[in-house]
Amino acid sequence: MGAAATLQTGRLPEGPRVGIAFTTLAQLRAATGPRQEWLRMDEETLHEVLAPLGVTRIQLDPVLVGPDVGSSQPSYPAQPAFVH
Repeated sequence: MGAAATLQTGRLPEGPRVGIAFTTLAQLRAATGPRQEWLRMDEETLHEVLAPLGVTRIQLDPVLVGPDVGSSQPSYPAQPAFVH
């Protein structure tokens, strides 16, 4: 099998799905942890890849995407963060 890449998507509190993107590696690491793999993609390409999924909005730099799945215990912030 060859290598595969998957896009990160999420849902807004109101329900619509959004594509997740980060403007810097530091923002990605802060939201997902140090083990998150990534690839660089321009905005146009990201929209093209998300369109077949019905996703038209890209959320930049969300505060929390999920715990670092490589760690032995999940680390959650003291206060929950919501994407607006």
